[in-house]
Amino acid sequence: MPHFQKDARFFTKDWTITLPSHPDPNLKFIRLTPTDTAAFIRFASAAAASPPTPVPKSTETPPAALIPGARMQTQYAESHTLHHALDVYISLSGTFVGWGGVYAITAPNEKPSVANIGIKLLPEIRGKGLGKTLMRVLLRLSNELEVDVIEAGTMRWNSGMRGVARSVGLVETDEVKEVRGQGVVAEVMFKDIERERWRGLDMVVEFQDQGVSE
Repeated sequence: MPHFQKDARFFTKDWTITLPSHPDPNLKFIRLTPTDTAAFIRFASAAAASPPTPVPKSTETPPAALIPGARMQTQYAESHTLHHALDVYISLSGTFVGWGGVYAITAPNEKPSVANIGIKLLPEIRGKGLGKTLMRVLLRLSNELEVDVIEAGTMRWNSGMRGVARSVGLVETDEVKEVRGQGVVAEVMFKDIERERWRGLDMVVEFQDQGVSE
């Protein structure tokens, strides 16, 4: 396999990705920036998924929920030097219809360092193959991160995310995942992801520099 050279511009610049092989020329994957926070919050509310049955109430005080966009804003700024997080949104004919992120969930000095992959889609575009396409783009981008391990996880009831992960060949295992400050964030995991398999994904990247394309 040819030597893979990471490209720091994925973290230091904003960009747009298109896939020459995709039949829809209006499909774009755009780096999510703090200026998109309001649009992201609106999208996250519309794309929120709920378990099919009510979750039993707990007598324990639940951890504080992460404000939509807060992680993205913080890690966007830090990623310029740490190279540990990338967020992308799907633009379909100029409309924000999906989000995906690959981002570190361990502390900067923790070893091995681990990054998680997550995706959300608006209900009206689910089942059309865009989740699988987004997952492939994220797996390609995961090769740029300065982390040791890439994994994905979700709740058992989230058949959509589980199906997307399996559609690209990821192997599911039953394993509860807890994150400090957030509690249980996953009941099934996709681990031992061989991100190198997606280094050759055919995509065109348009980097932006102060509003000028490179």
